[in-house]
Amino acid sequence: MSREFIRTDYLKLDIKFTPLLPAREVAIAWLSELDFEVFESTDEGLTAYIPEQFVDSSELLDVKVRLMGMAEVVWSESIIKTRNWNAEWEANYEPVYVGERAIVRAPFHSLPEKKGKGFLDVVIVPHMSFGTGHHDTTLLMMHTLLDLEVKGLTVLDMGCGTGVLAIAALKLGAASVLAIDIEEGAYSNTIENAELNGFSVMNESLVVVCGDAADLQGTPVNDVILANINRNILVQDMASYDKVLRPGGRIALSGFFVGDVPVLQRVIEGLGWRIEEVKDSEGWACIICVKPE
Repeated sequence: MSREFIRTDYLKLDIKFTPLLPAREVAIAWLSELDFEVFESTDEGLTAYIPEQFVDSSELLDVKVRLMGMAEVVWSESIIKTRNWNAEWEANYEPVYVGERAIVRAPFHSLPEKKGKGFLDVVIVPHMSFGTGHHDTTLLMMHTLLDLEVKGLTVLDMGCGTGVLAIAALKLGAASVLAIDIEEGAYSNTIENAELNGFSVMNESLVVVCGDAADLQGTPVNDVILANINRNILVQDMASYDKVLRPGGRIALSGFFVGDVPVLQRVIEGLGWRIEEVKDSEGWACIICVKPE
């Protein structure tokens, strides 16, 4: 199901909303279904990026018209040349602190001088993959991962993006991690970032796959599953996750809005999982569940 990855220019979309909410969150949800790969929330709206060859003008116009029915919209499109992307993100990329427990940073950022025992340092070069830690869902998942005891456990990271959660899990002592993303660019980016953090896919502790839930068939059962994707994909694939989650194992789901929690809850109840906690940040949600013994 993965598509061929071609190095390309990107369409940069800048949108401002009045009022800001809920239009910004709705826009992210709708644009994520159109192959947009990176979202940056701003005080007035958002900036989003999509490979130019995957732009469908009619679908993009449809999103714009629907958003104009929710708020006043200022819409701006521009093309970002591939060769300029690294310079652009280096100029704007800031390190992300997960409380006082961890940092997600670029190679050119320094570690904080004062850090507590067990402080987690994850180095990421994001390119165009989702998962820099800036988005609320990634931050929610990082907090959740830090709260879980994954040392010595097997972990599945679905929709791995930059590999930030997979790498963090390995640094927290996970015995093995399987990282899966449907995007070829995310697959390559995860491998690159793993190597930046001292992990190699040649080592059996890390396996990176370009694919989706269909690739879970025949894989080992996992102690922990992290799935930060979107509501529709989660609803579609949660039964597949259940098949590779051991009894007593935990699964953390994010990539959806607080308003979507009841939809996910119905699927969760149908699978017999028990919800342990629901977290939220800026309208986004994360559900932590356990599969009964």
